[in-house]
Amino acid sequence: MTAPRLTFATFSNIINGEPRCSNKTTFSVDPSTERRLWDVPVATTQDVEDAVQSANDAFKAWSTTPFEQRVSKIAQWKQLYEQYIEEFTQLLMAECGKPRSIAAGEANEILALFEHNLGLRIPEERIEDDSRVIITRHVPVGVVAAICPWNFPLVLSVGKVIPALLTGCSIIVKPSPFTPYSALKMVELAQKVFPPGVVQAIGGDELIGPALVNHPRVNKISFTGSSATGKRIMASAAATLKRVTLELGGNDPAIVYPDVDIEKTAPEVVQGCFVFSGQVCVATKRVYVHESIYELFLKAMVDAASRIEVGKADSPSTTMGPMQNKIQYEKVQELVADSQAQGYKFALTPRPIAFDKGYYLSPSIVDNPPLTARIVVEEQFGPIVPVLKWSDEADVIACANGTTSGLGASVWTADASRAERVGRQMQAGSVFLNSWAKTTPRAMLSGHKESGIGGEWGSTGILEYCNTQAMHIFK
Repeated sequence: MTAPRLTFATFSNIINGEPRCSNKTTFSVDPSTERRLWDVPVATTQDVEDAVQSANDAFKAWSTTPFEQRVSKIAQWKQLYEQYIEEFTQLLMAECGKPRSIAAGEANEILALFEHNLGLRIPEERIEDDSRVIITRHVPVGVVAAICPWNFPLVLSVGKVIPALLTGCSIIVKPSPFTPYSALKMVELAQKVFPPGVVQAIGGDELIGPALVNHPRVNKISFTGSSATGKRIMASAAATLKRVTLELGGNDPAIVYPDVDIEKTAPEVVQGCFVFSGQVCVATKRVYVHESIYELFLKAMVDAASRIEVGKADSPSTTMGPMQNKIQYEKVQELVADSQAQGYKFALTPRPIAFDKGYYLSPSIVDNPPLTARIVVEEQFGPIVPVLKWSDEADVIACANGTTSGLGASVWTADASRAERVGRQMQAGSVFLNSWAKTTPRAMLSGHKESGIGGEWGSTGILEYCNTQAMHIFK
């Protein structure tokens, strides 16, 4: 008998293996049209308690399930997911405003996450001398709460769930209220494979995250989002000494040397600035161009950015959709207005978008503003970027590193040895040489300074979901 397919028209919280509704509901909107999307339940304090209890109960059996059996379950979840890639693509288009190519890229990146994690094994070290044997192993931390962002709601939730399950943890996913749908549906799909309570999802409003952070029976928080919220989470988690992994904001620099192929490099730098409307944690936020090619490179950037087609997510010609939500849309508008009020020169001015509804902003480029300008100092997280001149290598490296953030950076030069030498001086968790930020599950994603604590993905990211135990066996 064939199991019924998931429906993508109703959404529930998932607690102890079952869908759970609520007397109170909320909804998000399609940022392309501002039309109301589906209702989702707002979890209650009792829902939080029930989810935490269920996660603790499930942890007892799941943590002792043989590793290869856990791997087998995750592989089954992957096989189920493969049947729904198109539905998840359409869901991401609706809730994020992503053009089909960007939404499909995220939906397919889930397969890469599965493949990478399914190939991992938890390391164990054995050391022996005359008096003892020391076995160092990594044991699951317990119940994990994953507090997820709105910009990549599927990848950045599943990227937390799979390693948690692999290591033997149980996990509660708290999706963003701006983009709750894909994460809720992915967790619903997981119920076809995993025992009740192993993977749950609860969301609704701004009270759910703090309730999970403050709960004494939640052992770890994995959070992706703003640095301000990350600091609050870390402060609250201190009361129970929870483990925390924080992937936070960035103000990622790109340094462009005079030996680059301008016509080839400028469109790539533009892509790094404006992919998904700049709403990417590792998007390029500041571009430093050597003064000897500055005017030519700036013109090439303007030409490339002017070719970006801003439009609705479902339009085949769209290469950049709307901002995801009104709050971020208004924040970027305010940064544009501030740059104009300060008299900064725009190499590319925002152009009007001919839609009555939707959070649309076209790309804009600010020409060599002061280093103290808000557009340089603040993370804009939207389709506006400053381009700045440099002449001295030591000075530009100091400028690139001269922020409290350190998430990503890129270096562009035809000299491979120079690229690596300068890349090694970047105070950032991810450095890309002659490329914009193309992350992969195979590499650790982490932040330096105020861009995060710990890291995820890569070959060692799973250890963030473990405690280390050394066992001493005396002879």
